[in-house]
Amino acid sequence: MILCARAFQDKGKTALIVKAIKTVLSIGSRYPDGYRPADVVANISLPNWQGAHCINNNNMREYIKQMVVRGLEHKIIFVDEADRVFPARFWQKPEQTEALIGLWQDYKLFNLVFWTAHEGTGVDVILRDVTQIEITPEYIKSADKILCRIYNGIEGRVFRDTVENISSVFPDYDRWEKSR
Repeated sequence: MILCARAFQDKGKTALIVKAIKTVLSIGSRYPDGYRPADVVANISLPNWQGAHCINNNNMREYIKQMVVRGLEHKIIFVDEADRVFPARFWQKPEQTEALIGLWQDYKLFNLVFWTAHEGTGVDVILRDVTQIEITPEYIKSADKILCRIYNGIEGRVFRDTVENISSVFPDYDRWEKSR
């Protein structure tokens, strides 16, 4: 599955994805083949997730490229600010296309790919095309929640949902980390 959260600044994109991954990890820990923090590869700092792999943007591009080449499977990949990692302006660069083309294999490799980006078309078209679910979040700070408009591209349907108590994930990531 490839899922993204796209919106303007400070709308809760990263918090929403961190919450989604945390939910996958909590469900997965109950099953033998479930996901564990050691299966997470992200380009942001996740200080409370023992075993998670945090890499910079250059390494993320290479990691995604190697996903198919090396058969990396059963991973949760989180690309925060994908418009900085795979910008639309560099679509003609062969190495960017080579990296992204492997995302079509997410299902066969049992990989979950999550990404965030700002609203608009600043992300490479291949990444937009392989995305199956797109969420537009709206962070309501006073209510400690995120309102979500969810477009399921597989079913061609739009849903709405709310994520409560979103501040509970704030300690799980560092949005100001400078390692990117």
